[in-house]
Amino acid sequence: MKKIFSRISVALMILILVAIVTCFYIGEFTYAYGLILVLFFVFAGMGQLYKLKNDEYMYKKLNNTDEYNEYTR
Repeated sequence: MKKIFSRISVALMILILVAIVTCFYIGEFTYAYGLILVLFFVFAGMGQLYKLKNDEYMYKKLNNTDEYNEYTR
């Protein structure tokens, strides 16, 4: 499932980039800047998800070491 989702997302990113270039070529600057804004929101959202996963991992790692240290004392 993860592999399929990543392929679809890469294809959509390429399609959006082609649409941005096409919009600049034909003179539709408003649509092009709107698509750039969409890309910005997508990448910002991905960054927030990865930060959240990293924070969750660090929290679990910190709590596991505390339990291990208390158990081995």
